[in-house]
Amino acid sequence: MEKGDEAELKKTKLIPQAEIYLPIYQKYLKESGSGFLVKSGLTFADFIISEFLLTLKLHASDVLEKYPDLLQYLERMKQIPELKEYYASRKE
Repeated sequence: MEKGDEAELKKTKLIPQAEIYLPIYQKYLKESGSGFLVKSGLTFADFIISEFLLTLKLHASDVLEKYPDLLQYLERMKQIPELKEYYASRKE
């Protein structure tokens, strides 16, 4: 991928998709009442969504900053003892 392609993909794919899905993730987070995406607590979905949020934080932090609940959720995920080392190794 050429360098120019990265900016174009961010503008045409990453940001528009984030603007579609972030409100949905926030809704699930609020409705669950568990601090995670589903009522029963931590699931594989939380890990997948946190990966997406980390990618956004790295490449489009301004979009993610509109969702403080999701930023808090991401920080909560990063503090889970079993995942702490993994998240510490991720580039932010």
